[in-house]
Amino acid sequence: MLRLNNDSKTNNLIVKARSSKSSMRDELRKKTEEFLKRGGEIKQHNQGETGEPADKPRARSVFVSGEPRQTRTYINDVVSALDNRKKKKTPAKAAKASKRPKKKIIYDDFGEPVREVWTDEPKTP
Repeated sequence: MLRLNNDSKTNNLIVKARSSKSSMRDELRKKTEEFLKRGGEIKQHNQGETGEPADKPRARSVFVSGEPRQTRTYINDVVSALDNRKKKKTPAKAAKASKRPKKKIIYDDFGEPVREVWTDEPKTP
C-alpha cells in the first residue's frame, strides 16, 4: 500500500511504501550484523533459565494480586435470564368497574347515530 504525503513547502509528493515482513527481517539482520562487527556479543541461554538472581525471591507478577479470585458471571446466563423476564407476560389487570355513568350512542340500521343514552354499564366497542 502506498501512502502519499503532501509537503506544503515544496508542493512535492513524497511516496512511501509500507514495509513488509521480509524487509523488516532484512533490516533486523543488518542491524544484528553491525552490532556484532562493533564488538557486541550475543549470549545463548538454555530454555527455562532466568536472568533473576537465584538467591533472592522472585518478584510477584504485575497481573497477580493478593486478593482472592472473584467468581465470574457468565454473560450467557445473564442474557438468558433477561430473555426469560421479557417472555413472562404479566396477567392483564381486570378493568375497574367505573362508578360514573357512561355515554352510549344508539345507532339505527344504517349506522347513523339516533340518540345518546347514559348507562352504568362499561362502554362496548
